[in-house]
Amino acid sequence: MTHPADHKYPADEEVVSEVETLRAALPTWVISTVELVELAENAERAGAHINPTTADRSRSLIIEVAEWQQKLNDWQQLDLSPRLLAELRILKATLDASMDEANAAASELKLFD
Repeated sequence: MTHPADHKYPADEEVVSEVETLRAALPTWVISTVELVELAENAERAGAHINPTTADRSRSLIIEVAEWQQKLNDWQQLDLSPRLLAELRILKATLDASMDEANAAASELKLFD
């Protein structure tokens, strides 16, 4: 009989290396999302239009975060260690919240119209 602690999770190794990239990028994404929300609020108040370079950067942010959300969904279907699955759920919840904020701001700024 095998002990649960003896269970190996070979998929962990591949996912962990990519999660490190996600962990490193997450603070920047959160700050960029907050700045996007603030920009949308200020633009709405001033009746101003967003700078095209800023709009492109904001669209890229939203697309990149959406791609990571999909990766996290895919990884959660793998046979991963309970510890890694918990971390993925936490990271996904953070990205989901960030994406909700970014999408609302993008809608106000009409970034994808």
